[in-house]
Amino acid sequence: MSNLRPIGKWISVQSSKGGRKTTDHGIIYDEVVRSRYIWATVIAIGDSLTEDICVKDRILWDRSQFKGQGYGGYDLIHQDWIALTER
Repeated sequence: MSNLRPIGKWISVQSSKGGRKTTDHGIIYDEVVRSRYIWATVIAIGDSLTEDICVKDRILWDRSQFKGQGYGGYDLIHQDWIALTER
């Protein structure tokens, strides 16, 4: 991912979309986050951001704005879709 860089006000993130869970009875299933907002870690940022967002920040973003597929486990989101940041 280090050789890919977003341009403008776009941000590359690795989102927490769920994962493998096991019930008390040993049933394994893939949990899918159904919330409108999900947490992600910032991997790379564009050169025209107007918000104070840095690489390695955790952000809460509105995935209802996202219409595409991620690339290699990463999503490309716009700075306007971000609700919170955590350092």
